[in-house]
Amino acid sequence: MEIPEHYTALSIRMSEALDDSGAGKFTVMERRRTFMQRESTMMIYSQALGRNRECFHFGSQSEGTTTPGLQSDIDLLISHYDMNIMTDWRDWEAGMSNLLMLHDDIIPPQQYLLHIISRDTPEPETRVLSDMCVRKDTEQVLLSSEQWKQEIEFDHKDLGEFTKC
Repeated sequence: MEIPEHYTALSIRMSEALDDSGAGKFTVMERRRTFMQRESTMMIYSQALGRNRECFHFGSQSEGTTTPGLQSDIDLLISHYDMNIMTDWRDWEAGMSNLLMLHDDIIPPQQYLLHIISRDTPEPETRVLSDMCVRKDTEQVLLSSEQWKQEIEFDHKDLGEFTKC
């Protein structure tokens, strides 16, 4: 398939417009480098604290596709490698926080409940070990997403405003 001639001119005009708005190639590459350095710094900090996690930035800020003055947010994902999320009992790992994904008819299809499983044996936890846990009617001990969000908000209250989802 041949590219129409006018696409080249259109591409050049779009590049010029992006450069003029502060979202040109140089800016994109600088922002990407900046956010990769932030990820590395956060990884070193996490390791220094003895935590086994990794941080990933994504979205318009880290991709350099936002323009000055838009005040776009910074999207962040933190992966906790000391937690084992299981889809099946055979995935249980000793010495780790194990959470079994459960689904029922009450929750939306894209969401799961996280059932807390013992660190020492592949059996359901029967005790509510912290404020992060709740007991369901069926006696299952689950991780509370609301409590988790509140904990994160409290831990990061001095770092500025953020949105939880």
